[in-house]
Amino acid sequence: MSATILNPYLWALRVRELLYRKGVLRRCRPPFRTVSVGNLSLGGSGKTSTVLELARFLLSKGFKVAVLLRGYGRRTKGPLLVSRGGGPLVGVKEAGDEAYLYASRLRGVWVAVAERRCEGVELLKPFKPDYLLLDDAFQHLAVERDLDALILTPADLTDRLLPFGRLREPLSAVRRAHYCLLSKTRKDERLENLCRELKKPFGYLRVVGFELYDGERNLPFETLKGKRVGIISALGDNEGFQKQVLELADRHRFEVVKVLSFRDHSFYEGVELDPSLVWITTFKDYYKLPRGPARLLVLERTFRLPPDFLKKVLDAEPAFGREV
Repeated sequence: MSATILNPYLWALRVRELLYRKGVLRRCRPPFRTVSVGNLSLGGSGKTSTVLELARFLLSKGFKVAVLLRGYGRRTKGPLLVSRGGGPLVGVKEAGDEAYLYASRLRGVWVAVAERRCEGVELLKPFKPDYLLLDDAFQHLAVERDLDALILTPADLTDRLLPFGRLREPLSAVRRAHYCLLSKTRKDERLENLCRELKKPFGYLRVVGFELYDGERNLPFETLKGKRVGIISALGDNEGFQKQVLELADRHRFEVVKVLSFRDHSFYEGVELDPSLVWITTFKDYYKLPRGPARLLVLERTFRLPPDFLKKVLDAEPAFGREV
């Protein structure tokens, strides 16, 4: 008998999903169009970048946007409003690194965190957004959504379910998705065939470029030419970030001499950076790292979302008149 079938975690997932489907566990209906962006594995698939790009796209179309997430790693509990669109209202440790990132990079967007997302919906009601973006909510069934976007990577096809691997749900959960975003690959026929088999539309998340920042100021990559560089990150996929920096090092002629990796959502207490190096990190990490004599630069990926996915977002059924 398959070890997956015997996995008690799998049966707990199935019972939970059944209870929601039968109405034993209640769900809330946000009174605005709601789009969820999630994945099957533990971190490192590109959810944060996808939510950022989607929020920017909707803002460019004149929509009011709010983002709601759990707030992993934060030092607070309960629902918390992180931004009313003018930047963070609380510190990074209170908000959590991802919520603080959204609050800092998405001006005009309200941001809230809540373990119970329905409580977060209540915090965002006064803003009356046109769109609510749920970050990492594919497994959070308590909130109804108009569009469920699922990010899939090639690693998902061979990974195992928790606690033996990094999958939070089996591949059969793809059936719940309305659209599959294929990530970390230029083309993968196995992922495409999975989506076709389950009759799910799909498209690729494309990394189309990189930007370098000194805080909020954009810099040319020539800034790094001939420099000795360190990489520091606390991500779900540190290796992926390091690989991107190393590829840029070859292209722009700088030397990576030190690499520091930490667990996702780490706050870097006691970390001291060698001031003789230029350090490259992500915006998510930049807001957490202590300031000192070492120069700290930020590398940000530029994504292109599939046009048919963006059309699905724009065509999402308006949820006006709903009551929570």
